[in-house]
Amino acid sequence: MKMEQDNDLQGEPLKMKSNRPLLVVIIVLLLVIIWLLVKPPVPLLPKQPLHHNGPQVELFHKQRVVTGIVTAYKNNPHLDINALQLKTKTAGSITIDFRPHTAALITRIGAVGELVTVTYGLNPSDELVGYQLIAIKNDKTGISQILDDVPPPPDVPNHQTEKFELAHPILITDQYGGIVAMKKNNLLFHFKPGLVDDIAPLIKKSSTFHLIAVKRQDDQGFININHDKVYIVLSITIDNKTFLVR
Repeated sequence: MKMEQDNDLQGEPLKMKSNRPLLVVIIVLLLVIIWLLVKPPVPLLPKQPLHHNGPQVELFHKQRVVTGIVTAYKNNPHLDINALQLKTKTAGSITIDFRPHTAALITRIGAVGELVTVTYGLNPSDELVGYQLIAIKNDKTGISQILDDVPPPPDVPNHQTEKFELAHPILITDQYGGIVAMKKNNLLFHFKPGLVDDIAPLIKKSSTFHLIAVKRQDDQGFININHDKVYIVLSITIDNKTFLVR
C-alpha cells in the first residue's frame, strides 16, 4: 500500500509538466484577446494631398484631387476674393471656395492662366453646398500650400479706431438681402454677417451715418476686387442712436 502511494505521488508532477505548455498557450491567447478588445481602433487616414511636413490637414467627408488651369477668381458679397475657377479635363469647369484671408497666398501660387493641382472637399458649412479648397500646388514651380496651415486673422484687425460721417453711401447686400457693407468712393465699411439685421430697416431709410471703425491691414491676406480700403465697423450711429455691431 505504501508503494502505491509513492507511485501516485511520483506520477503527479509528470502530469503537471505535460499540461504546462498547453496552459501557457491558453494564457497567451487570453492575453491577446483581451488586448484586442481594449485596444482603441486605428483610424484610416487618407494620404497627404501634397508633400508637407506640417500638421495633418482638416479631413473632409470626401476629398478629390484634380489638375487644371486657373481661369478666374471670384468674390463674396463683401467684395473679397474667396473662390477660384478651374478648367479641368476630367471634371470640366469647377468653382472651389476658400477662406478670404488666404486669397493673397493662393493667387500668388496659382495666377490666372497657370496649371495647378488642387485638393478639395465637400464644403463643411451647413449653410453652403459646394467645394472647399484644402491644398494647392503650382505644377510648374512646385510651390504648394496646405490652407489649414494659414492662421486666421484677428476679429478686430487693430485697436486704432477712426470716425467717419457718411452721406448717401452705397449699401452692399448679400444674396439674401442682408446688409454686409457700406461703400463710399474707395472706402468699404464691412459689417459682420447678421450683425445689422435688426437695424436694417433703419439703415435703409436713413441717408447719413456716423461710424467708428478700424482699418483692415493689407498684410492679412484679403484681396478686395476693387482694391478699396476696407474698414471693420465697430459701431454705427443713426439719428443720434448708437448701435454696437462688433
